Amino acid sequence: AAVMPALSAMKNTTAGRVARRVEEDNIRAQYVADAKSYELTAMRTAWFEANTKRQMERLHRLEQHEQKEELVQANKELVLIRRARLKEFLEAEARSFEQQLNDMGLAFAKQRY
Repeated sequence: AAVMPALSAMKNTTAGRVARRVEEDNIRAQYVADAKSYELTAMRTAWFEANTKRQMERLHRLEQHEQKEELVQANKELVLIRRARLKEFLEAEARSFEQQLNDMGLAFAKQRY
């Protein structure tokens, strides 16, 4: 019981008040440092999330562009194939028609370039 009055007496002295004030200032400074740390973490997190979103949008645009280019190339290839097949068909038809004319003893004039 003798210890308690000594502690309460020390709290009321100038040294006790200074020590308590220093401790309170240290606690406040720690709170401020923690708040700044949390704010910095929040800013970094927001930046990371925004950056991730931009990267995903960019990848999506690139994929769409690649798919569009693939379709363009596939359509060009299809046109070339169709033209080649049509040319083969028309040449075969012309040969057949020429053979029919030859069988009847007729011919048609071909233009030579």
